[in-house]
Amino acid sequence: MKQLFYIAVLLIGLSANATPPRDVSAKVLKAFTETFTTAQDVTWHQYDTYSQANFRQDDIQVRAQYDNEGTLIKTTRYYNEKQLMPNIVAKLKKHYPGKEIGGVTEVSSDDEVTFVINLKDDKNWYIVKSDIYGNLQQTDKYKRADL
Repeated sequence: MKQLFYIAVLLIGLSANATPPRDVSAKVLKAFTETFTTAQDVTWHQYDTYSQANFRQDDIQVRAQYDNEGTLIKTTRYYNEKQLMPNIVAKLKKHYPGKEIGGVTEVSSDDEVTFVINLKDDKNWYIVKSDIYGNLQQTDKYKRADL
């Protein structure tokens, strides 16, 4: 009997989390569920010209933006070195020896994919941009304040 109760509570909780806000269109919801089949912890935000879903997929934080017709505009993914493309990791290790990859922000749209990589060493943070081919460009360098 206790198991049945726990299963019922679990199902109610899962269905409550899966309920999107009323202002997200059916087209957007359909496109989202077809594209991100394993999305977890989905929250929706509605803006004037687009809807945005924030969620986790395969232990990666993701933001997906859809126009009002259900077309995916852009995704932004946040992850660490393990998920970064090996060709980019290899070039980072070569051009920035001794630096640790602290985090990656990947932005994908129709016409490009860019990566913003945070590197760190004992004294500084380095912000490096890359394309899918591993063309690197350092955009910023900051003194670490977390020491």
